[in-house]
Amino acid sequence: MFESTMRSRSRRLRNKSTALFLTGTVLFGAVAFVAPSTASAGGSSNTFTFKGAYSGTLKLSPSSFNCMSGKTYSGKGFLVTLSHMKGTITGAGKGAWVLSAYPTKKGTTHVAKANVNSFTDASFQSNGTPIISFLETSGSVTYEGTTGSIDMTVEYHSVGSNAYGKTSTVTGSWNCG
Repeated sequence: MFESTMRSRSRRLRNKSTALFLTGTVLFGAVAFVAPSTASAGGSSNTFTFKGAYSGTLKLSPSSFNCMSGKTYSGKGFLVTLSHMKGTITGAGKGAWVLSAYPTKKGTTHVAKANVNSFTDASFQSNGTPIISFLETSGSVTYEGTTGSIDMTVEYHSVGSNAYGKTSTVTGSWNCG
């Protein structure tokens, strides 16, 4: 009798576990299908396209490790960091890149003229040798938290040197939601 009761309880527990697993699989699968996408400024979401003196494409694989955004420490703006982007920019190398952007508000922040020596303007930076940066000179960042887009002009700079180079435009968007 005791053995029969234990088998019955074990079977019910196994059936509940299987049902819970299948429910979770269906729910998580459904979330993947209905995830929102962001309108892009010149391409598909999580892709950044460079045109001009330097051309190429960088792609972001969204994850909690690669996408960070939120208020700045001062509380007077926001910081977006998109890291481990892969791709090649002709004349600037290939490998991993990071985008750091500092929009002042949710919505669109326009920059008429940025200071390439400032640490509070948007930039792309490589992890190569030498480290290459593309520093914002003008453009806009649209920030909605885990989603957004950029459309800006950037200037080439080899970190550690006093020289700045030619310009390119970069457009793209992210969706880390």
